[in-house]
Amino acid sequence: MSYSKLSSIAFGEDNWCLRMQPIYNRGLLTALSNGTVQIIDWNINKVVNSFQAHETPINDMKLINGDTLNATLAATAAEDSVKIFDVRSQELVATLKNEKSAPFVSLDSRHDILACGTELSGVDAELHLYDVRQWQQPVRSLVDSHHDDITTIKFHPSDPNVLLSGSTDGYVNVYDLTQDEEDDALHQVINFASIHTCGWSSPNRIYTLSHMETFGIHELNKKQEESTEPKPIEFGDIRKPWDCNYVVDVCPGFIATGKTEEGRGELKLIPFINETVNLGSAITIPHAHGDEVIRDVLVPAPSQELLYSCGEDGRVNVWKSSSGPVNVPTEFWPYSQAMDMFKGELPQVEMAEIDENPDNSPEPSPAPSQTFKKRKSKDKKKAPKGSKGASKSFKNASKHHRFQPY
Repeated sequence: MSYSKLSSIAFGEDNWCLRMQPIYNRGLLTALSNGTVQIIDWNINKVVNSFQAHETPINDMKLINGDTLNATLAATAAEDSVKIFDVRSQELVATLKNEKSAPFVSLDSRHDILACGTELSGVDAELHLYDVRQWQQPVRSLVDSHHDDITTIKFHPSDPNVLLSGSTDGYVNVYDLTQDEEDDALHQVINFASIHTCGWSSPNRIYTLSHMETFGIHELNKKQEESTEPKPIEFGDIRKPWDCNYVVDVCPGFIATGKTEEGRGELKLIPFINETVNLGSAITIPHAHGDEVIRDVLVPAPSQELLYSCGEDGRVNVWKSSSGPVNVPTEFWPYSQAMDMFKGELPQVEMAEIDENPDNSPEPSPAPSQTFKKRKSKDKKKAPKGSKGASKSFKNASKHHRFQPY
């Protein structure tokens, strides 16, 4: 299978395209480094509307409640605040700020809650939860669980009481939101490395990707005072075995990687089914964004023969499959299936079928299993930042540095 370029929407070489969010009855939202959000019409692949969300680069953008079918509200995070916009009228609905005035750098929204993560300010980074039906004050704040920028937030899609966050302090935290006190709510701490992204690959499995391009999969601990943490699957540094420079994102059905070597820039889609990476079936798009970094990819649910990508060349590119739909799942499992992850029994869900002849699927780490204990505040240590995200200044970012504007 191969892809050919169908069209390209350009915003200027100095205006990086950072995030995309699909609203299938309205268009593709694209967040740019000049602080604007562009709305691209699916049918003609042209910009039909835009609005100025911020005066600085947009660090993250999410649809309220993750509603890709007919969302009316979208949240954007930047140095000054989180802003909520009505995407139909492009009008500002609410502006969210924290007491420390720390920049917001990560977002997620499900179950009628918007979660906002901040940059480090003082000794802690903060995680604030807002009820999407009212924006006056956070309904809850977790302010003592991360000691560096919170780069990723992920609600459990099927259990509204479970929340995941990753940080450049090297930790991925799992919270039980039924617990009132923050120390009690901190259910599990995964000590990995400076986190670029993390998320749920199955109802009880968590993937972690570091700024040093190390990749791992961990298991959600059962609800016990003391429990044995299962051995994680450790892929290690994936750049050489996967023939790439960086991972763009981990998506249902595939992992997107990029290469920025001069004259050899490329986008690669590697099948990722049931924690198995199938390099033999990878799809490569040469020179997808020249030698520039690719920031986001999307396979639209209504038309899976198309692929959208955006990057630091200031373009959103539209690609068409040469052999019809690629048939990737839109979810890691059916998210609408309600679950209680701490009941003690693993949920039974229908998962995708494993590809035949998989390769590069490491065995679980041989390191001995450790008894899990909650990490108290005095035990927390900052992890060194990796190559991604080291710079916070867009203007001073090196052209060849994989810059994450948080």
